[in-house]
Amino acid sequence: MTSRIDGNQGTPLPTHVDRAEAGKATERAQNQAKAAKADRVEVSSDATLMNTAVQAANDAPAVRSDKVEAAKKALADGTLGADAGKLAEALIDHMLDDKK
Repeated sequence: MTSRIDGNQGTPLPTHVDRAEAGKATERAQNQAKAAKADRVEVSSDATLMNTAVQAANDAPAVRSDKVEAAKKALADGTLGADAGKLAEALIDHMLDDKK
């Protein structure tokens, strides 16, 4: 079967679908589906550790009332801030230990 437009002979229109080509399209679709099922993601141990730390921080209460009460008691007893030099040494030692 052919079609004519303005006296020009066009290309024949297909009268049937080539089963081999249809089979190839189906096979390509199946291969893509298999590839999609085979995809996977691996998370590094650093990312897992970071996720655990973030989750722990999110789960922790915003204010640790036990520490606040202990600080209030120490302040009332005069033991908190009584020796500024000792406090400064402890802070410096703590900061130096963190950098190691």
